[in-house]
Amino acid sequence: MLAFTSPALTFAPLNASEPGAVPPAVGRVEAPVPRLPSLLPGEAAVPAPVRIARPAAVSVDLGARFDAALDAARTVGGAYGVTAAIVRDGTLAWSGAIGRSRDGLTALSPTSPMVIGSVTKTFVAAAILQLVDEGRIALSDPVRDHLPQLRHVSRDITVQQLLDHTSGLADLFNDTTREGLEEDPSRSWTADEVLATVRDPWYEPGDGWAYANTNYFLLGLLVEAVSQAPLADELNRRFMGPIGLGATSVLDGTAAGSPLAPAWTTIFWGSGAMAASAVDLARWGDALYAGGLLAPATRASMLDVNSHDYGLGVQRIEVGDVTGYGHTGLLNTYTTLLFHVPDEGVTVALLVNRSHVDLGGMLTAEPSGGPSLLELALGD
Repeated sequence: MLAFTSPALTFAPLNASEPGAVPPAVGRVEAPVPRLPSLLPGEAAVPAPVRIARPAAVSVDLGARFDAALDAARTVGGAYGVTAAIVRDGTLAWSGAIGRSRDGLTALSPTSPMVIGSVTKTFVAAAILQLVDEGRIALSDPVRDHLPQLRHVSRDITVQQLLDHTSGLADLFNDTTREGLEEDPSRSWTADEVLATVRDPWYEPGDGWAYANTNYFLLGLLVEAVSQAPLADELNRRFMGPIGLGATSVLDGTAAGSPLAPAWTTIFWGSGAMAASAVDLARWGDALYAGGLLAPATRASMLDVNSHDYGLGVQRIEVGDVTGYGHTGLLNTYTTLLFHVPDEGVTVALLVNRSHVDLGGMLTAEPSGGPSLLELALGD
């Protein structure tokens, strides 16, 4: 059974809608927003992040409690393997791993890269918002001002409407791409081929909300058009290099041992085809939500969520009575959570090599009455 990039509406088991179904004009949650997501000529310098997570010492007793909580989380998720990391106030407070990779042989570590699915959107959105800070694009710009070749895309769709999923564009995960993923996963798709499969819009731009991977595929093309660099190179220059995210990459499916075949990486691309380690992902969340990657006003606009708990590449997430920001991801056989709790200065990354797991249940699973991963993360 295929799984695809999608957020979750609540922290219950993920329940993605069947691809290809036409959503209501307003408020379709395809896979839901969690309540529990060398410089080129004339290019502005990229701001260096303020917060860089560094390891902190963990006592033997606390380490054992984290290990027990991680084991309980894996049991709830029924996963082959789970990796997790916690950054607190810019410091890597803890990281851990349990189980094996999908090959059933390789033991996981907190620095093992795994597919992050729609958490990819946080990287693409951050690149777009940095371009806004640099004055190279505006949120109100019609997308076709920068991508005139997109003749099938309405001239009324703006950059902001791609970021917050109010463009009305139908999802690129449909019967045609599903068939391609199932029948020939080794085939690389061109952008034109992917976009040619997208069906008629679900509604007029700005008239509703519906989560669609197409929006972030187009934003990936926009990053390339404005920066005049491949998306992978631009994300490396802006984020992976400056922050030191050595286990984070945009996947192309051609490298030996790639966790995704070429069809998956080329169809989902800027909407979901990245891999990262738990340590890298927690550091990324801390830099994005609590660091200096974006101007304060831009970060505030990013976090201004709508009635569907979605902002500009970010979701409002609730887990029990804990509220924060981040994004969930689901692609192929991987489920991911990036969760930042601003009131506590805590960022949690949870990567699972199984699809459709109960992320909230995993975070709050208590081993024999002991504290859960979330309680330990918050210092409870």
